[in-house]
Amino acid sequence: MGIGPIKRLQETWERRPLSFQLVAVITSLLAAGLMMSGTVMIGLLQRHLVSQIDDQLANASVTLSAPQMSAPSETSTALPSLYYIRQKIRGQEATSVYYPETLEESGTPIIPELLPVGQEAATPSGATLPVTVKSSLPGSLWRAIAIPLYTSESAQPIGVLTIALPLTGVQRTLSATGMYLTIAAAVIVVVGGTIANWLVRRSLSPLRTIEYTAGKIAAGDLTQRVRPGPATTEVGSLALSLNAMLSQVEQSFEARQASERRIRRFVSDASHELRTPLAAISGYCELYSMGGVPQDRTDDVMGRISSESTRMSALVEDLLTLARLDEGRPLDLTDVDLVKMADNAVFDLQALDPTRTASLQSLTGLNPPMTLVVSADRDRIQQVFTNVIGNIIRYTPEGSPVEIALNRVGKSAVVEFRDHGPGIADADRTRVFERFYRADSSRNRHSGGSGLGLSIVSSILAAHHGNAELAKTKGGGLTVRIELPLTRAEQAGAPATTHPRRPA
Repeated sequence: MGIGPIKRLQETWERRPLSFQLVAVITSLLAAGLMMSGTVMIGLLQRHLVSQIDDQLANASVTLSAPQMSAPSETSTALPSLYYIRQKIRGQEATSVYYPETLEESGTPIIPELLPVGQEAATPSGATLPVTVKSSLPGSLWRAIAIPLYTSESAQPIGVLTIALPLTGVQRTLSATGMYLTIAAAVIVVVGGTIANWLVRRSLSPLRTIEYTAGKIAAGDLTQRVRPGPATTEVGSLALSLNAMLSQVEQSFEARQASERRIRRFVSDASHELRTPLAAISGYCELYSMGGVPQDRTDDVMGRISSESTRMSALVEDLLTLARLDEGRPLDLTDVDLVKMADNAVFDLQALDPTRTASLQSLTGLNPPMTLVVSADRDRIQQVFTNVIGNIIRYTPEGSPVEIALNRVGKSAVVEFRDHGPGIADADRTRVFERFYRADSSRNRHSGGSGLGLSIVSSILAAHHGNAELAKTKGGGLTVRIELPLTRAEQAGAPATTHPRRPA
């Protein structure tokens, strides 16, 4: 079944560019408006000119309707005149008076019987209303009026006087005016269409910029942005929306790439870390199976295999913890008192190193608060404390003092672990939370660290909407500062009371 002409025209129109459609609509509206205004103007001008002819006929009828005693014979006057006068008296032949050149130019008017002889028209003057009649010359028109004739002896009309004026001048005026209006309208439409085309293209030029930018983005350059325009315009609003969308797309793409890089690096680092204990275990097992281990060294070899296995198990457990945190597994949230956990951490420090001085205090150096409650997963927060304490024991000299300071700061609970060891370089502080990162050669795998302890701390705190950061301890050393949001009840409560410090 074929497509109808209207449907075909609609499809052709829809395939045209927006600029063409806008210019076509503007030009069409402009042409329609000019045509309507021209038509109205021609109509008004015609009405005015014809009314002037009618006024001339009315004035002439008053002058020529004086009582006649006898009718003049048909004649042509030598005096220039546009009037064509026809007089018909009862019982006589009709006579006419005219100027020959007028009839040559406008033709002889073909005037029907406008008013029968002896009658009056139903008007105050008794004359007929002006009417338009044809002419013997094709295309030429006349305007005619008929008035009754009287004699001085009789009050009854004895005849009819018909007066006509040609409309040739009116027709020429209307024709010339129409031609001028048509030419002017054509010029206005052409000029208006040209200006509209320029204005539309200029107004839509940002869309071409958007199209160009989209092409570059499609080629892979996500840094491209559309030059924003005024937000009050449609194109400007579109540009702002596109820029916001492109920023989100770029950030999402960069985040995905960063995530892929982290995953690749994580797999590579995990493989590297697991390769060492696996190689050691494999080597000792192969040496033992070949009989290369003396009887008196068997216990040492088994001990090495056991230690490497333990180290590998701890590493795998750390990797599993990070994987679960990355998965976003739900936390078992309960009210956790950080003061109690810090108190236990002080006890753990003293148990692990009896020569070490450990104390619990406030951030301001006074007695710590009685309670500091957060909504958290108790096991995860305990792992944070354990990892930080483990790092202090592992990387600071025996007997060096440690302070655990805590208090509320705004709507957060803050705990600081302050050691007085060698600390780390400023350049390493922003990277120690990366996975498998070791600050220096002293913190290597032989001292027991895998580079995952602080990574686990950072991931756990991030899952709790908290954070961790490092700073220098006053007097030398390293301070690990962790922040966790307080519970609503703790935030709304009064300032915490303090309790005496646990003795060192």
